[in-house]
Amino acid sequence: MPPAQGMLKLDYKAALAYIDEFIDYERSPDFSRQTRLYNLNRISLLLAQLGNPHERLRVVHIAGSKGKGSTAALIASVLTRAGYKTGLFTSPHLITPRERCRIDGQLISETDVALYIEKLKPAISSVCDSEFGRVSFFEIYTALAFCYFADEATDFAVVEVGLGGRLDATNAVKPVATVITPIGLEHTAILGETYAEIAAEKAEIIKANCPVAVAPQHPEAQAVFENVAAARNAPIISVGAVSNYETLPIGAVSNRDIPVAQCFNLKTESDTYPQLCMPLLGQYQLVNAGTAIAAIECLKQRGYKIPKASIYAGFKRVQWYGRMQITRTEPIVLLDGAHSQVSMQALCSAIRESFRYERLIFIVSLMQDKSLTAIGEIVSKTADSVIATQAFDNPRVMPAETIRDAWRGMCEKVIACPTAEKAIATALASASRTDLICITGSLYLVGEALKVFKLDGEFE
Repeated sequence: MPPAQGMLKLDYKAALAYIDEFIDYERSPDFSRQTRLYNLNRISLLLAQLGNPHERLRVVHIAGSKGKGSTAALIASVLTRAGYKTGLFTSPHLITPRERCRIDGQLISETDVALYIEKLKPAISSVCDSEFGRVSFFEIYTALAFCYFADEATDFAVVEVGLGGRLDATNAVKPVATVITPIGLEHTAILGETYAEIAAEKAEIIKANCPVAVAPQHPEAQAVFENVAAARNAPIISVGAVSNYETLPIGAVSNRDIPVAQCFNLKTESDTYPQLCMPLLGQYQLVNAGTAIAAIECLKQRGYKIPKASIYAGFKRVQWYGRMQITRTEPIVLLDGAHSQVSMQALCSAIRESFRYERLIFIVSLMQDKSLTAIGEIVSKTADSVIATQAFDNPRVMPAETIRDAWRGMCEKVIACPTAEKAIATALASASRTDLICITGSLYLVGEALKVFKLDGEFE
């Protein structure tokens, strides 16, 4: 049962302040040097002291370099429409930490966050005093989510890996299905410098006799997943190639044919899905859609009933902010959390394919561990001008001036603005109604932009 409200000693703000006392690797300037601190000992001990709530969950576990969040959102939406009470755990958040933990699309309440932190505090203190050392921000949220989902008796918990897979706190689970989205060369200082090395880290979420949905991969990564799955007797449910999809006419909201959704056909080894529609834009989302359906087919193979109608309804009603999200139409303002070479290339291609505009203005913020030159070369081939900015004041955020100076030789016009608010105001002041402004480079910047456009209320 959930903790009783009578035991509440913390309010929501105090609970967040308590969590913030613990290291947040997502914002740490020492991000790539903290690998020595990654292990499963702390989270295992923490969960044991909480009664091992994760052992009461049917988990769909998702790893990969790109598309994890969108794929997780699609899977959870389908399961909810199939009548299952479904938890969804993702990271990072855009506006509020409550986004990380939701059931059937509803964010965990502020009261419940405070209640669960009060419940977790003794166990957290005990683990911090153990030989395994101080717990992290992410480990606390992972434990909180598992307790919340277990107490609420969810039928499924769709759980996104935070980083990697092998030593990620979420890898304490014993899933009923696993999912690997496309692998890219990301976090190389932590996960490895080759596709094979990174895939080996991600592959550790594959468990014995547990089916795994694998998105299209680089050949080196695919070989790793096939070898690990075979060794563990884990059936692979593959996602069809992009040629298996047929993109159909998209919806429009004005005479500029601004897309609001995309429809497509999908054929798998066991079924066909004609004219699926979803409000997630970009061809790369078709891969995520196919991966989500492969995961659903994993569950169906295990005997869970998921009607085809719930797949259509789940796709149609999925909500996932900050991924090619349109916030204005004149000029078009597009938000996207692309933050690597691969995702930035996909974003630029999607913009060229899906939108009509006179000029394209990019507002960009990057974290220190990103490939500045490589991303700049991609942006320079698409953007007419760039405004470099900073999502927030933190040592892990790349200074706007650093981006400006590095991209001056690549981009035709690039300036620096110190804050997201000023960068957006500058872009809007210079844009005509037929231009497109793309705000990208970091989900943190997307979160700041949502606040500027006063869309943060949608996360209440």
